[in-house]
Amino acid sequence: MAQVVLPALPGEDAESRMVVTFLVSALESMCKELAKSKAEVACVAVYEADVFVVGTERGRAFVNARADLQKDFAKYCRRKGRTTHPAKTYTL
Repeated sequence: MAQVVLPALPGEDAESRMVVTFLVSALESMCKELAKSKAEVACVAVYEADVFVVGTERGRAFVNARADLQKDFAKYCRRKGRTTHPAKTYTL
């Protein structure tokens, strides 16, 4: 798992960027620890209109190959009132 610099998003404020940075950092740390036990890991997170995919190389490849999974998860989160925008996906 590589350290990734998140792209600046249009209309993004400093607070939102900080939340996303902490979220991705925590997810990467968790995935890194799980991978030490030889587990393949994939984590999909939704924050506002963005979908973030982190994990091992195989885990990310699986989730990226399943765009339907990402869309369904983002749709589920929107139905639960957590986000109202169409999702954009970032693989980290």
